[in-house]
Amino acid sequence: MARPIRSITLGLAWRLFLAQAFTVLFAVVALILTWGDKDTWGMDMFMAESAANAVHSEGGRLVLDEARWQKLDARAGGNLWFAAVDDRGAWLQRGTLPAIHAPLLARLPTLGATELGSLVPPYLDVARVMIRNEDGRRITVMVGGAPKGGLLDGALMVLRLIGLWFFLPLIVVTLLVMPTVIHRAMRGVRRSAQQAKELDIGQPGARLDAQLVSTEVAPLVEAFNDAIDKVQQGYAARDKFLADAAHELRVPIAVVQARLSQLPQGELKSQLLTDVARLGNVAEHLLDLQRLDRNIAALQRLDLAHVVREAAADLAPLVVGAGYGFEVDAPDTPVWIHGDGLALGRVIANLVHNAIVHGGGRGTICVRLDRQGLLEVSDQGAGVPVGDREAIFEPFHRLRAAGSGSGLGLHLVKEIVQHHGGTVSVGEAVGGGASFRVNFHRGSVRR
Repeated sequence: MARPIRSITLGLAWRLFLAQAFTVLFAVVALILTWGDKDTWGMDMFMAESAANAVHSEGGRLVLDEARWQKLDARAGGNLWFAAVDDRGAWLQRGTLPAIHAPLLARLPTLGATELGSLVPPYLDVARVMIRNEDGRRITVMVGGAPKGGLLDGALMVLRLIGLWFFLPLIVVTLLVMPTVIHRAMRGVRRSAQQAKELDIGQPGARLDAQLVSTEVAPLVEAFNDAIDKVQQGYAARDKFLADAAHELRVPIAVVQARLSQLPQGELKSQLLTDVARLGNVAEHLLDLQRLDRNIAALQRLDLAHVVREAAADLAPLVVGAGYGFEVDAPDTPVWIHGDGLALGRVIANLVHNAIVHGGGRGTICVRLDRQGLLEVSDQGAGVPVGDREAIFEPFHRLRAAGSGSGLGLHLVKEIVQHHGGTVSVGEAVGGGASFRVNFHRGSVRR
């Protein structure tokens, strides 16, 4: 079972999230250990803030929100106390203030926000001084009587302090912003992937641009380019071997044909001449493939309808001589494409020869071309089995092992058609038989 492809963007985002979570956890633990002093107890800052907010300035005096105060005092076990003064000298006090803080009351109007801890149980002398501004007046409130301390209380205080306003931006940055940033950083990789999809390794000098990616990914691109170079070197060596072999075969084949022609007529001579002709056809097809590779840029504007009519005129005696009817249907107006006239003539010739060989010696062979550049060559033979309709375009593939074909004709057709930006396929002709369709797409047709 194939392993699913993992996303680099999601993987990096997940790892960054874990790193951030670990950092935050470490910071929270550090704060808890710092604020969770087991020896010193302090005033609950949240209760002190709530008590200070219960004091209001009204008509030049300070008033207390009694309902809020009673609720807070009940939570503190009835030990809560405060003393408040504004910047105009108005005072308000509730609860029992510890005697140790009596000297501070005179200085309360000048005190800033501060905290007073305690080391003596029951720690009711802990206090916190809060500063509030209301209606343009500064109110200073000293609140005490609700001690909070120890590791657990420190942890609760830290969690309440950092709260949602700390974690929410962190979550947004991690889950939304960070994947977007990583996705943008991976644009070079996506461009290289698209370039790799469009790359034709058969073209000399075909390479990926290492400048599109970061230094971390560049070695992978360079390794890919090195692999392409090795593949191209292999192609070049193969092509040279095939071309040399085809050239070297032509002379011995010609010599053998000349010597066979001197033999007396007979069945053996006919069979040998057929076999030698087949061997010569293989050599010619190999040379055609090499010429096609060398003439990649040799496409010119030509009339495909004219090419079809000329090729059909040359092939007509051969088709009729083999016992077939022959129909040609091509537009009278030009069908302009950019192509190689000789190569396209070879396509038509190979398809017609294939129809002659596999048409069963009966019926009609039809060559049709429409105005959109769709070329069709059909016969009324046994047709091509569905399971072989892709394989017949592979080199040296024959439907019948004992057939007289070279196994390269249809492969050459496919190579030439792809070189012209088209596609070739085979299906069933109307009334039976094989129908080969060569489609020169809109991008290559000039009307």
